[in-house]
Parts: sequence; structure tokens; C-alpha cells
Amino acid sequence: MDVGVVVNFDGGRNRGMEALAACARQLDASTLTSMWLPEHVVFVQGATSPYPYSTEGLNLGRRPGMYDPLIGLTVAATVTERIRLGTGVLILPQREPVTLAQQLVALDHAAQGRIDLGIGVGWLREECETLGVPWERRGARTDEYIGVLRALWRDDVVDHDGEFVHLTGALAWPKPVQDGGLPIWVGGNTPPALRRAGRLGDGWFGWNLDVDQVRTSIATIRTTAAAAGRDPSTVRLKVGRAWPGDLGEVGAYVAALAPLGVGEVLIAPATAGVEMAQRLDELDVAVAGV
Repeated sequence: MDVGVVVNFDGGRNRGMEALAACARQLDASTLTSMWLPEHVVFVQGATSPYPYSTEGLNLGRRPGMYDPLIGLTVAATVTERIRLGTGVLILPQREPVTLAQQLVALDHAAQGRIDLGIGVGWLREECETLGVPWERRGARTDEYIGVLRALWRDDVVDHDGEFVHLTGALAWPKPVQDGGLPIWVGGNTPPALRRAGRLGDGWFGWNLDVDQVRTSIATIRTTAAAAGRDPSTVRLKVGRAWPGDLGEVGAYVAALAPLGVGEVLIAPATAGVEMAQRLDELDVAVAGV
């Protein structure tokens, strides 16, 4: 079972680009397999959107924020050779897809084909509205953007006349290093997200789920994939989890997910009062041999 990490760098004390690069170097020298960076362009004071991944809600802290994941992963790409690098997750309906497609191509070239695109529809309505993106039909927008990205990565000439994107004779070069384009991991635990993963995803990226919830989610994904005429076994499975406690217990969680067909577990280790390097060492030890 592969184990990677989700880490956030916000430019604060010991959380800047130098720390991000150091984290990437450490991961590249470890047995851990990947590094994923989350995305939020802006948080909004007084926002009432419910955080869907914890009953306690999201603690934004004193100065909430994070680096743009594409720029952060570019930094990571320049100091690593082995680990895969991913967005965990990029809020796709908030991005203009033609520009995004070529940004990701450049990143894939910088990383020599080690980039994964984790995407989601977003949960923070106030962020979407601040960026001038309609909250309604963001799921349909996401579905269409996935198709546009793949077409731009795959085809010599792209014609697309959809609800949100209109392209005539679009020539987008260069193409990604990875044949067929970057793997797209559909993030989210809601029924629409699970169905989207089954219909359209190269893989599914679940978050903060226990083993039984993962099992139920996988059943939905596989049922949807089969109904869409896909081989359910081709939809890869990845599960991430924020881990505030003892990292020594991660191994049991990873081992419990392996029989379900999950290929990689991503851990977001708590670092309050502890250096990131120490946490990564603890995680490396905890999953050795799992």
C-alpha cells in the first residue's frame, strides 16, 4: 500500500516556500510516495457554508490561507525526482479550463510526468461568489471542464461547443508528458461526487472517512462505473485523512483499507507545536512494511 501526505503551506512562520521545498526533499528521500497540496483562493469572514469533512467544522485560525498549489508543486517538482505530486484538491469550477490545461502541462513537464490532478466542486459558496463564479450548476461545469481538459491534452485540434466552454479549432501545445494526459482524481464524499468519480474519474479521492464509509463509497463508485459502461476496476481509489493524533496508529488504518482495493492513503499530519520534519519521520516509521 502506498502512503503519501497532504500538506498546507501558508507563508507563515516555518510555513513558507523554503519549508515546502524542504518537505518535498524529505519525502523524496523517504519511503512515502506522494505530496499533495490543497487549494483555496480566498476565505471569507463570516462565511456560513458548512464544512463537509468534519462535524467540528473548519478552524480557520488567525490568518487562513494557502499557496496556489500549482506554484507550490512547481517548487516541489524542481527539488524531487521520485515522488508523485498532486492537487488535493483543486476547485475545478473556479478555474478557466483552457489556461488551466496548459498550466498543468507545464507543471507535468517540470515534474517529468509525476503530476496528478485532484479536483472537486468546492464547498465554500462565499469563495466561489467572491471569484465571480456561479455556485449553481458547478457540478455540471466541473463535468464539462474535465472533458475539455482531456480534449486539450489529447487532441491535435479541439472543437467543443458546450454549456460553459466554446472552442473552435483550438490548438493547445505542448501536450503532457503522461500519455493521455494527467490522471484526474475526483474528490469528495457526497453521492454526486462518488457518481462523478465512477462516470468520469481516473480515480476517486475520498477524505476523512472511516473504513465502513470507504467501503460504502466504493460500492457506489463501482456501481456507477458499471452503469456508465466502464470497467469498475479501472477507477483507482485513494483515501485521505487528517490525522491529529498519534501517527503510530496510521498503520492499522492503512492495513484495513488495503483489502478494499484502495491503492494509496494520504495523511495530513497535525504539526501544531511540532516540526513538519519530525511528523514525516514518524509517519514513515508508522507505515513501514504495511
